Amino acid sequence: MLVVGNFKPAEAVDAAQQVNQMLKSQPLPAHSHVPSRMVNIEPGHYIYQHMGEDPNMLNNAVVATFYCGMVTNPTDRTTMALLSQIAKDQFFDQLRTKEQLGYNVGASTNSFSSGKLTLDMMVQGESNPTYLLQRIDSFIHGFRQTLVEFDTVKFDALVESIVGKANEQLTSVDTEASRMWTPIEEATYDFAQLADEVESLQKVRLDDVLDMWDRYINPETAVAYTRVDSQLWAAKASYPSATNMTTWPESILALAGCLESETHMPVDLSDLSHFINTAFMQTSADALASLARQYPVANSTQVLDETASGWSKIKKALDMAMNPHNQPVVQDSNTNFAYIGMHQTVEGKWVITDVDKFKATQALHGLAVPVIKLIPNTLTK
Repeated sequence: MLVVGNFKPAEAVDAAQQVNQMLKSQPLPAHSHVPSRMVNIEPGHYIYQHMGEDPNMLNNAVVATFYCGMVTNPTDRTTMALLSQIAKDQFFDQLRTKEQLGYNVGASTNSFSSGKLTLDMMVQGESNPTYLLQRIDSFIHGFRQTLVEFDTVKFDALVESIVGKANEQLTSVDTEASRMWTPIEEATYDFAQLADEVESLQKVRLDDVLDMWDRYINPETAVAYTRVDSQLWAAKASYPSATNMTTWPESILALAGCLESETHMPVDLSDLSHFINTAFMQTSADALASLARQYPVANSTQVLDETASGWSKIKKALDMAMNPHNQPVVQDSNTNFAYIGMHQTVEGKWVITDVDKFKATQALHGLAVPVIKLIPNTLTK
C-alpha cells in the first residue's frame, strides 16, 4: 500500500492501518502467492501468426520484438533509451512518411520487472505481414550506417534533452506517486533508479549505442540474436501455409502477397520463383515491366505505373526477391521445436503454432531482487 498526500510518517501509517481494518485484509499464505516471472526466450528468430476476428478489418499488423540487455542494468536501460529515440524517428520517416505503409508506425523500447529490455518495431497497414516484416528487415539492414554517420553534436544534444527531462521537477503528487509505485510493483524498491539512470546517461557515448545495436539487433553480428515477429492477419486474408513457409523464401511469399492484393488473382509460387530465378539477368526496370505483363493489375488503365501505391510496393518486393540481403538465421538453441508441432521457414525461423507449448519449453527469468531491505514498521501513532 502506498499512502500519498500531505502526511507525516506516523499519520500515513495510521491511515494505512485504518484501511486494513476496514477491509479486514490478510496476507496471502506463501503457497498461494505466485510471483510473476518472465519467460527467458532462447536465442533464435521466432514467428507468431494470428488471424483477426473482425471480418470488416482490412488492416494487417506486425510487431518485430528484439530482446536486448537486462532491465536491471542501468547502462543497458539508458543505452537502449538513446537507441530507441534515434531509431524511432528514422523508422517513422522511412516506413510511414516515405513508403506510406500504414497510419500506425513506430519503434519503442519496453521492459519488464525481471527480464530483458526489448526494442519493438510496429507497422499496421493493408500490406501483407510478410511484406511489412521484409520492409522492417530492410530498415534494419541499413540503419547501422545511419548510426555510424550520426552527428555527435546531435547525439550530445539528445542526451542533454533526456537528462533535462529526467531532472524536471515534478508538478503533481500523482506523478510522484506513479514514479514511487513502479519500483514497489516490480518488487525492486529501487527508488534511486532515476538518479542512477541520469548518471549513466552522462557516460554513454555514440559508440556504446552502436555496440548495443551490433550485440542484440544486427542479425549479422549479434551472437545471441533473439527476436519474435508477431503477425496479425486481416480476417479476409490467409497467411502462408506451413508447406509454403518451409518451401519458399519469405521474399517470394511477400511478393506473391503484393501481387495477389493488386491483381486479385492467385499467384503460383513455383511460377513466381522461376520468374525470379530467370530475372536476375535483367535490370530492375525490365524485370518489373516483365512482371507487369505477366500479372496485370486489375482495373488499371495503365499496365505499369511505378508511382501508384500498389506498384511501388510490388517494385520494392521484387527488388527484395531479386537481391535478398537477409541471411539465414543461426539457431543457437539446442531445442528441436518440431516435437511440439513448430516448423522452420527457409530462413531458419521457428513458427510458433501453440504459445502455451512453446512457453513450456522455455526457462524463466529469476525474481526481481530488492535493492533495499524492507524493515517492519516501528512508528507509533
